[in-house]
Amino acid sequence: MRYFPVFLDLTSKTCLVVGAGPVGRRKISTLKKSCAGSITVIDPGSVKEPLLEDESIQLVNRVFKPGDVEGCHLVFACTADHGTNQQVVQACRERNVWCNSATDPDQGDIVLPAVLERGDLLLAVSTCGASPALSARVKKELASRYGPEYALLTTLMSRVRKLVLPLGLPQADNQKIFHAILDSHAAEILKSGDREGLQNLLQDLLPAGTHKHIQEMTHALF
Repeated sequence: MRYFPVFLDLTSKTCLVVGAGPVGRRKISTLKKSCAGSITVIDPGSVKEPLLEDESIQLVNRVFKPGDVEGCHLVFACTADHGTNQQVVQACRERNVWCNSATDPDQGDIVLPAVLERGDLLLAVSTCGASPALSARVKKELASRYGPEYALLTTLMSRVRKLVLPLGLPQADNQKIFHAILDSHAAEILKSGDREGLQNLLQDLLPAGTHKHIQEMTHALF
């Protein structure tokens, strides 16, 4: 099957996780980092986990019922039981709710990629279910290529963009500025922690109208 790659804004969405085991907790952690609007967790066991004590999470200690998916935008079937997960998938299918199944990914609507996180830089790898091992291998290779400094570079580029765009320059000029920074050794400078070197680089590459903000742009990057 060929899947459609997409990143979702969950800030006002209702999410449900069925199963609070290791897999379910990983999903909950990811949903929290994604600022999901509402997270409900259903698990029949007595779960003692600091993650679930968060006020933003509603924990329901009972077995899953098909009606639990009503009003949800995204559901994760994360129990270790294939039968229960199939019930969750079926309930979602009948109500047109997006669902991911941990035990039978191809039975749901969503498969989750292998994700490398570098701050706001997310690198997602998928083989459309053909080989999770290959996805993991590629993710590992990407991790060696894009180190923690790329989280800082992403923050820097966001700040640069917010200052350059209001200048009203032609789009082609904006692109030249952005690519000049990316083609420079900015990532290496961030990795080495050379604040002065980065400020000098930005002084050379950015329009004069932004120079008074260069110190502000490099704040908290080192």
